[in-house]
Amino acid sequence: MNNNYKIPEGQRVYAIGDIHGYLDKLVALHALIEADIEANPIENVQIVYIGDYVDRGPDSKGVLDFLCRRELVAPKVKHIFLLGNHEIGMREFIVNPQSERKDWLMWGGVETLMSYGITARFKQSVRQAIPELSEKLKEAMPMTHREFLRNLVKIHIVGDYVFAHAGIRPNVSLDKQETKDLTFIRKGFLDDETMHEKRVVHGHSITDSMDVEIYPNRIAIDTGVYKDDGKLSCVVIEGVEVRKLQA
Repeated sequence: MNNNYKIPEGQRVYAIGDIHGYLDKLVALHALIEADIEANPIENVQIVYIGDYVDRGPDSKGVLDFLCRRELVAPKVKHIFLLGNHEIGMREFIVNPQSERKDWLMWGGVETLMSYGITARFKQSVRQAIPELSEKLKEAMPMTHREFLRNLVKIHIVGDYVFAHAGIRPNVSLDKQETKDLTFIRKGFLDDETMHEKRVVHGHSITDSMDVEIYPNRIAIDTGVYKDDGKLSCVVIEGVEVRKLQA
């Protein structure tokens, strides 16, 4: 699709949508990306991961293992890992389990615990068990995973594109965007037709079509990987062209 948005010549960006613990689809999508790079070599390649690596799916631990190794496996590719709301929930569950994000277990955190070998079966209520579950997760998580979660970035810009997990607050400059909006926003962004400073590539909100949706001011790439008919999607941006890969 042609439009007026572009990234600098000699660069290509692969932006991957919400993964949610589906390692098999992530591996399959990376195979497609590698084949695409081999078939269409280019000097500067970036892979932007839009956030929500964990929860809901069967292997959040495996996903984090995979992502932590990416820079070693593909050192010539620049990897950008964005912060999603599920990573915020997981981080707070570890450091302050009684914070406002104590509902992380209800977001699919139980499945994440299970991927680390922690089964949430307790005589008391789940809420009473939260401190114990938090301690068990701290013990089970490799330090590489803790560092990965700590180092996630909130926003990334390439040319005329800005990448953020949930979107941006319209009519607020990019350097003044708040973390809450970048990671949680829906209302006020998805229903807004404002032409922003840059075109926004985002996940967080599953598209109605369960497919990549391209609008004049944004590109939505959360295609419901954990749904029955869901896919893991990637948009490929090069020059003024936008195309997709899916697993």
